[in-house]
Amino acid sequence: MSSTPSSAVLVLDGDSRAGLAVVQSLGRRGIPLHVGVRATGSLTAHSRWSTHIHRQPAVEAVAEAHAWMRDLHAQYRFALVVPATEASLLWLRALSPQDPLRRLALLPADDALDIALSKERTRALAERIGLPVPGSRLLARGTSPGDHESAGFPCVLKPASSKVQVDGRLDTLAPVVVRDASTRSAVLEKWLPHVDVQEQQWVPGRGVGVELVYANGEVVAEFVHERLHELPLTGGGSTLRRAAKPDRRLLELSKRLLGELHWQGVAMVEWRRADDGAIHLMEINPRLWGSLPLTIAAGVDVPALLHDIAAGKPVQPVTRWKENASARNIGEDVSWMKANLLADRSDPLLLTQSLPAMFAGWLRVFSGRETWDGWRLRDPAVAIAELGRIARGLCARPAEMLRKRSLRRRIVQAHAARFDAHGEQVRPIRNLLFLCYGNICRSPFAERLAQRSMPALDVTSAGFHPRSGRASPAHVVHAARVHAIDLTDWSSREVTGRMVADADCIVVMDLSHVEKMQANFPEAMERTTLLGLFNRGGPVELADPYALSPEKTGVVMGDMVRAIAGLARTLR
Repeated sequence: MSSTPSSAVLVLDGDSRAGLAVVQSLGRRGIPLHVGVRATGSLTAHSRWSTHIHRQPAVEAVAEAHAWMRDLHAQYRFALVVPATEASLLWLRALSPQDPLRRLALLPADDALDIALSKERTRALAERIGLPVPGSRLLARGTSPGDHESAGFPCVLKPASSKVQVDGRLDTLAPVVVRDASTRSAVLEKWLPHVDVQEQQWVPGRGVGVELVYANGEVVAEFVHERLHELPLTGGGSTLRRAAKPDRRLLELSKRLLGELHWQGVAMVEWRRADDGAIHLMEINPRLWGSLPLTIAAGVDVPALLHDIAAGKPVQPVTRWKENASARNIGEDVSWMKANLLADRSDPLLLTQSLPAMFAGWLRVFSGRETWDGWRLRDPAVAIAELGRIARGLCARPAEMLRKRSLRRRIVQAHAARFDAHGEQVRPIRNLLFLCYGNICRSPFAERLAQRSMPALDVTSAGFHPRSGRASPAHVVHAARVHAIDLTDWSSREVTGRMVADADCIVVMDLSHVEKMQANFPEAMERTTLLGLFNRGGPVELADPYALSPEKTGVVMGDMVRAIAGLARTLR
């Protein structure tokens, strides 16, 4: 299908759920679509309307992304650019408001966009104009968790910005509900070096989204939905949602908030509503939302509206929709079901559902009131691809368990043959190499502990992570200090072929490292073993403390101390 200057559309991050919804909406109208994707094999790539697929640059490569978009625009002359996620929205935000590409995206002004992208600035604005917000405070980037006394539990920790540069990579940080001081400290130790953190009072209830589309300062579409299934169960993105009745209070408050910003284009104002009707503002999503398939299915075709606005066509405001219509993200809702089945229903923080209601809910599709995201009769390849993905996922876990059990049995047998009392050392051990993934938690602790307990050996450590020079996390440094090991000056190293070749014995922490050795250094497998096997009765695999609480990190360190002592006895 050839493109024309008056109608062609560039959909950025088209392999997202919102991107797929845009493709299916505009594709049905016969609009030429150019779909940017970040990875191959996405559901969007299976859509009949994804006829022009372009591989996007890396998220962090902003200058490269601008050049890439300009080249495409010069060739196809787009009428509209649609950023389907915050990552591509940030690309466009980096352009001047007068830039032709930026203008094609129908975005608000810089200051309005920046306020919406900042949870703290959004909260401050909402509080100033009298909107209900949870109690919160801002913990400054670069400070220590110990600098901020807890205000009580449970609470919610939110990065001030969802997209954060971590080790040169743009990461997405999701809010975390914390119940105790150790979890709070662990999260803050990971986040505060990179971003301001909003510590917010936890408020009960479920998520409610108010979606609005603005053109030339006027609201041209409105919609309200409520989340029925949220993942994680403490509150998050919806896997099942329902079109709500027009809630005039929420609509009015949302319009007042966006009106203060002189909004342009799309936005979802996210609220949390308790059973007693109390509401609190959560944030503004200044982009298309993951529940966009429901919005379209309920009769508010936002992508079509954006295309008409960009084309300068008159737009009839949309203020009504199919109430009680629902939409389910099949792949994510399977994960929600697993979580709901295993959930502690006595926990007041979890948004659970009774098992009869959960199973009966799947029958709703036969009533004609529920749709499944991306599943369209005119676009069947998407549903077929998702079914295949779900089936592979259900089969993958048992297969993975069997494969790992076999690998574990082989490594245990090889260890026994080499290190049991009657085994012979084929190669005298003078050089020990400890490996883990990042070389910032387990292997540096093992290295320095082994250097102290086995001074006659040449001991070093490294990791499979491609970036050297990283420091150990604060909670790991603290846990190591309990055992008189100082990691404050630690700088990680990436493992090299020379390190592996020089090592008489290579000691790894878990089976994933054994697999990496098999893939990268198969010639060294006979010299590779698990540290946990030296601690009889202890765990064979030693968990990665990177994301663990300080207490659980201490448990791992204790297991490592016993394993290193067992290794020292074996080598003596």
